[in-house]
Amino acid sequence: MGGMGFRDLRYFNQALLAKQCFRLSMETRSLLSCVLKARYYKHSNLVETRRGYDPSYTWRSMWGEKSLLLEGLKWRVGNGLSIKVWYEAWMPGNGTHFIPTPRVDSDMALRVSDLIDYENQCWNGSMIKEVFVEEE
Repeated sequence: MGGMGFRDLRYFNQALLAKQCFRLSMETRSLLSCVLKARYYKHSNLVETRRGYDPSYTWRSMWGEKSLLLEGLKWRVGNGLSIKVWYEAWMPGNGTHFIPTPRVDSDMALRVSDLIDYENQCWNGSMIKEVFVEEE
């Protein structure tokens, strides 16, 4: 154990890099975010980005720890227009990436907004029963 109380500097470094990725995704107007976006993920967002060709050491390091960030990310539903039902973590609970299993005839482009009854401000129960497998 070091003098500052860090048990393993490798894990500490991974946590700091993942935290920096989170900041980049939240603070999109910062100088660092604008520079990295222009260079590495011009037409997407940080979560969907690829490593790219001949990346800098900084970007390689941050991109390498993006998976650690993704383990803890979960959508807050709101209106659900941006959330893809089958591809993104959005269901409540403590699980990290519980994605329901689609039925064979499921619409793979389904959005969470399609499952909401906006008139009654609740989930559309009949649609949910139609879309999800009974066990889920």
